[in-house]
Amino acid sequence: MKMKIINKLVLILAGFSLLLASCSEDFPEREPSPLPDPNSAVVYFPSSNRTSYELEVEQTSIAVTIARENTSGAVTVPITVLRNDNDVFVFPESVTFESGLAETTFDVTFPTAETAVDYTFEVLVEGDQLIHPYKEVAGAHSIQITMALIKWVKFSDGIYTSEYFGDSWPQELYRAEGTNKYRFYDLFVEGYHYNFEWTGGASLILGGTPNASGYLVQETGYNHPTYGMVSTATDPDPTYTFYHEGSDTFYFDRNWQVAAGSFGWLGDKYEITERY
Repeated sequence: MKMKIINKLVLILAGFSLLLASCSEDFPEREPSPLPDPNSAVVYFPSSNRTSYELEVEQTSIAVTIARENTSGAVTVPITVLRNDNDVFVFPESVTFESGLAETTFDVTFPTAETAVDYTFEVLVEGDQLIHPYKEVAGAHSIQITMALIKWVKFSDGIYTSEYFGDSWPQELYRAEGTNKYRFYDLFVEGYHYNFEWTGGASLILGGTPNASGYLVQETGYNHPTYGMVSTATDPDPTYTFYHEGSDTFYFDRNWQVAAGSFGWLGDKYEITERY
């Protein structure tokens, strides 16, 4: 009886050994991942880079920021192009960090770009001595940027009236060629433009940043002598902000605000006197 038990144990152990051998054949030993270069420059594109541009036709380039964590010595970084829509963009072959420099820029030009067309490019940094695959950085090893050239052409002359300022003045309205984008240049203060989109109907798509109530907020550029910068929060509801075909007039319902509070809802209007 004991002998039979021993024989059974021998058979079980033998079978288990065969199973282990079979498993080892089915799952070959994995080769360890290569270790990153400890002297890597750790190059990356910071997340502070803009990834979308609307540029006026006079602008001829985009500056892209590139950074590194290891600032020891001078380093030249080749630029690998992953995407170049219609071959519009022209890139430098490389960018150089001088010794001790943590951040620099390079220019991307677009000499053959047409207006009102979105173009995208993507570039990459690669190489064991330049990147560290496991090190967390404030950015990425590649960057994708979309750009469109805008040519603003005069759409109309008109009279702008503001209840907040209690005044009216001549105002030109411009349209981005080939688009439904419109702009009042220097609307309340020089250097502060107001943008919106319009397809010809009553509704407008307003520029600005939505607040918690869904109103579109923009700084006017006007500094109140007591309360500081004044902003407008414009109601996008077409009941209040709209175009009226009969009078050829745009109406804007705005809440005029400062950090300390609100001056209340006051309307603006722009009456077109001549179109081009």
